Amino acid sequence: MSAHLARAQLLLAQSRPGEAEREAMLALSADPQDTAALALLALSRCAQQKRPEALAAAESAVGLAPDNAYLHYVHALTLHHLDREDAAHSGINAALRLNPEDPDFFSLLAGIELARGNAPAALTAAEQALAIDSEHVEAANLRAMALVRLGRKAEATETVDFALQHAPNSALSHANQGWTYLHRNDPRRAQEFFREALRLDPTMEFARQGMLEALKARNPVYRAMLAYFLWMGRQGAKLQWGIIIGTYFFSRFLNSQLRGAEHASWALILLALVFYLFVYLTWTAHPMFNLLLRFDRFGRYVLSRDERIATYWFGPLAGAAVAALTWWVVTRAGLPLLATLLLAALSICGAATFQRQKRARLILGGCTVLLALVAAMVVFEVVIGPVVAGGGVMSVFVMGFLGIQILANVLSR
Repeated sequence: MSAHLARAQLLLAQSRPGEAEREAMLALSADPQDTAALALLALSRCAQQKRPEALAAAESAVGLAPDNAYLHYVHALTLHHLDREDAAHSGINAALRLNPEDPDFFSLLAGIELARGNAPAALTAAEQALAIDSEHVEAANLRAMALVRLGRKAEATETVDFALQHAPNSALSHANQGWTYLHRNDPRRAQEFFREALRLDPTMEFARQGMLEALKARNPVYRAMLAYFLWMGRQGAKLQWGIIIGTYFFSRFLNSQLRGAEHASWALILLALVFYLFVYLTWTAHPMFNLLLRFDRFGRYVLSRDERIATYWFGPLAGAAVAALTWWVVTRAGLPLLATLLLAALSICGAATFQRQKRARLILGGCTVLLALVAAMVVFEVVIGPVVAGGGVMSVFVMGFLGIQILANVLSR
């Protein structure tokens, strides 16, 4: 092994990927077909979020030595970081065919299966890794994650306790235990583990996101919404779609009851308000409570730059919707109610926009701006009265709103 390669390994182990990348490049300048250097180059680039460049290095390594199991593992790992889970699954299976006795390979397979939403397969892979190495900390953590997805939260807590006994300074284990307590609806206990994880590794996004959720969950409304989000995340795709379709038909039933009764009871009105508030929060709870967290002396520092920017866009729209709703409560006029609905819809589109990244965000942002122009036309037609029929423009707004939701789902894949 060359001196450059040895230094690259050491620097990568010390979490200094930029320097490791330079040493790997120096090793490759001496031997461009050094597969070990290419593997280290891929891993160091992955650690710096240079994922396309990492994939190029990993593919070159596999092309030079297709019978090397470790190179297939590195290739699968880079694909996993790129969220190309099906390709990563094929890559790690190629590594396992060549070497079925490496616990790291089974651990990566568990992570890939979790990303694909296959918790039973993830649990099996994690347990295979632990059968080879009973103290494999990453595999223990992935086993706990799979158990949480399967609703076996007590077993998950025991598994992470085991991991922490063997590696008390593992930031991943502390963060994982924090998420386990969030799933058990105990955000205060979760905060303790997230705080320790961030002390051990201040850059860990998994722990920062957990701390953010735990802080927001101090609010009882958000705690209920978080419990719902986490519960939904543990369900299969068929049940999730069943709940969505059921929600749609229940809203139709509720609307028919409200229209059919001359004087709707307060109980029915209250049920409708709670239901529609819940539906609204399923779209907007994250940016709404991030906005509230900006006024918390500690919570504001947990928010990322991207999350703070999202609140600048969501806040005015949601605030204007609340103002319009207040105006409607006082006056019972039609225009403020229409404005409330339009602004609430636009705030939902704004929330969806900032849940996406890069090109997807630009597309959704442009669509939301166009929808806002259509909303202005709807209000304009209502204000000027019978000069222009407003029904057609309102239909365009409704179709545009639904189209943005469908587009947001497509772009999230």
